[in-house]
Amino acid sequence: MLFLASFVLLASACSDGDLCAQAPRCDDSEAINCETGCTVGPCSTGPTVQECNEGTSCTVIPGDREDARFYRSRAVCAKSLSACDPAAAPPPVCEGERFVTGCSAYRRDIRVPCSQAGLYFAQVPACCRGGAADGGADAGTADGGSDAGTPDAGTGDGGIPDAGGTRADAGR
Repeated sequence: MLFLASFVLLASACSDGDLCAQAPRCDDSEAINCETGCTVGPCSTGPTVQECNEGTSCTVIPGDREDARFYRSRAVCAKSLSACDPAAAPPPVCEGERFVTGCSAYRRDIRVPCSQAGLYFAQVPACCRGGAADGGADAGTADGGSDAGTPDAGTGDGGIPDAGGTRADAGR
């Protein structure tokens, strides 16, 4: 009986469990992250698992401790492991309506779901923001209207309406 109890305990310790407690990490070709709250959109809260495909590989990138927005370490699907300069790189671009690619604030050329673009890019393309006319230059922080200065990340769920539906290829 003791053996069976030990086996069950060991098996449960190796299961997926709480992904937020394990994030950020790479699990084979999956980038696992967790966001507890969003200040800019689009961004969704909770654990996300992104399959690194389309010529990308998973790697964990440390955050910038000097940056209030991009201070957290993140598991990313990198197109290249070489560093890039987001200030000198062209703005990120959309791959269809579901993904965005480009040189991120984490100084890597990455591919992420639109639903998480606000976590990786200072400038989010309009296709990820529900068709914003300004191209996302403010990444959802203010639109100059009567609510200027307030986040426009969507509803209290962190912006899921801005990012469209959730499919397996856009993070889970």
